[in-house]
Amino acid sequence: MSEGLKSFLSRGLKSSVGKNTLSLYSIQFANYFLPLITIPYLVRVLGAERFGTLAFGQGLMAYFSTAVSFGFDWSATRKISVERERVDIVSRVSANVWGAKSLLCVLSFVCLLLLIQLVPRVHYVSTLMVVLFGGVLGNVLFPTWLFQGLERMGPISWINLSLRTLVVVGMFVLVRKPQDFIIYAGLSSAAAIIAGMLGVGVAFQSLGLRLTLPTWAGILESLREGSVLFLSSSAIVLYSSGNAFILGLMANDTVVGYYTAGEKIVRAMVGILGPLSQALFPRFSRLAEESRARTLYWGKKLLFAVGGTGLVLSAITFISAAPVVRIVLGHNYHPSISVVRILALLPFLVAVSSVLGVQLMIPFGREKAIFLIVLGAGCLNVAFALLLAPGWKANGMAVSVLLAEIFVSTMYFAYLSRSGLSPLQKPGARPNPE
Repeated sequence: MSEGLKSFLSRGLKSSVGKNTLSLYSIQFANYFLPLITIPYLVRVLGAERFGTLAFGQGLMAYFSTAVSFGFDWSATRKISVERERVDIVSRVSANVWGAKSLLCVLSFVCLLLLIQLVPRVHYVSTLMVVLFGGVLGNVLFPTWLFQGLERMGPISWINLSLRTLVVVGMFVLVRKPQDFIIYAGLSSAAAIIAGMLGVGVAFQSLGLRLTLPTWAGILESLREGSVLFLSSSAIVLYSSGNAFILGLMANDTVVGYYTAGEKIVRAMVGILGPLSQALFPRFSRLAEESRARTLYWGKKLLFAVGGTGLVLSAITFISAAPVVRIVLGHNYHPSISVVRILALLPFLVAVSSVLGVQLMIPFGREKAIFLIVLGAGCLNVAFALLLAPGWKANGMAVSVLLAEIFVSTMYFAYLSRSGLSPLQKPGARPNPE
């Protein structure tokens, strides 16, 4: 690691970025590593079939959660980061975002009711779908975008971690047989709603947020600002968290269970680098406003550091696939081994695309290009899934996801190079890193 990057990271760890990163890692622990405690228990108690049923429902909820998030995790974060010193503006932006998310939540629930009536596969598990929708309501309330924009993630990180830990405890106490998958869904939804309510309370009590009513004009403005990023996020779901739902439309719940169990192991590795990307996003957003050269300079440093770490994680994932699956999932999940090996390159690919997309393309205002690229990847994933999943089952879905991620990273780099924004281009002069 170069001295410049060491200096950059050293200063960052002592600043709000460092504190924000540590807080985000506690959230990521809840999102990715607590499941490594729950999954070994769930896959054994529920069995592959009911675990797949649960995953199918969660896959559909991923689309609704994306709908209510509507890109606010990036657009609202960026706006609040710039206006953080003006409480009146932050309060107004927050009210309008909550108003927009509430409207989208109502529309999403109407869509769910229509799907239950029109799609037999969804109608069959209608009770599960309604219970899981509580997690979408929690998404509406939980103000991650607000705390991230202010770089004060500490309070809600502890809320998130505490509630998810209680879910784990409740799972061990209440989930004892395959039919209890609905109980686990209820625990998860209840925790999400309570976490959201506590997050709102902390926002007003600790941050001095003022009670402000949303306006239609403000809601529409928030939707307009987040629209492109929402479309991008929706396309991303087509080749990430929504895969279980896509596969479930073409295969039985047992196959979905094998695929989801393997994917969760890989996503846990992918998630290791996620908080760093989230924590640095506000800084890169401001840096892009000040100096293009400095943004590209630090982008290159970050690309090599994060990309290199991602490559190591990918190698570890591939090599340890068999023993990890046997230990975490059990001997009945042998088909998940090949899923893990196929997806093993994801930590590297996502690490690279995160730096190129989140830290460079979004701060430089290239959201439309991101949308077109991820939309292409989403369509590619669905097309290959339709082609491969009927014959190759879980492995076919895994290959589709891998091809989509390769497409994203390649196209991000090609676009930045063509636009003169590649972090690997040779600058005329070394920018001042200070």
